[in-house]
Amino acid sequence: MKQLLVALAALALAACGREPPADLIPARIVDVRDFGADGVAVVLKGDDVPPLPIIIGHCEARALVGAMRDEDFPRPLAYDLLEAMLEKLQGEVMHLVVHSIKDNTFHANLYIETAAGEWVLDCRPSDGMVLVTRLGAPIYLRPRLFEPKDLSPQV
Repeated sequence: MKQLLVALAALALAACGREPPADLIPARIVDVRDFGADGVAVVLKGDDVPPLPIIIGHCEARALVGAMRDEDFPRPLAYDLLEAMLEKLQGEVMHLVVHSIKDNTFHANLYIETAAGEWVLDCRPSDGMVLVTRLGAPIYLRPRLFEPKDLSPQV
């Protein structure tokens, strides 16, 4: 169901003339796999690039799976609060960009359109994925995530 909503959102953006940013790779969540105490791997996949697993916490994974299934929770989550704040501010989540990895930690930016202009907010990929999944906004990856890393020891 969520994949249908994401596809419809992509078609709506295309119909409104919104193109994905030129230097980004559109991606989708293709798997969510629990690794016990080590966390949960969310696998993102874009065309012509290998799958990208991002390890997230169990609470964030539960919220993400709930968003993918369009489930309601008995009490509001932090994501409900963020959505309510965005609505009051008349802001719209445009997309999430997973842009880099530093010290084995992925980094992302959430792009929000407001009456005051575009906001670019630093966020954890897990939180961003939950929000864009709930709201039907796209996920993008920076190509540099797939560049080979120099793993030789520094002398």
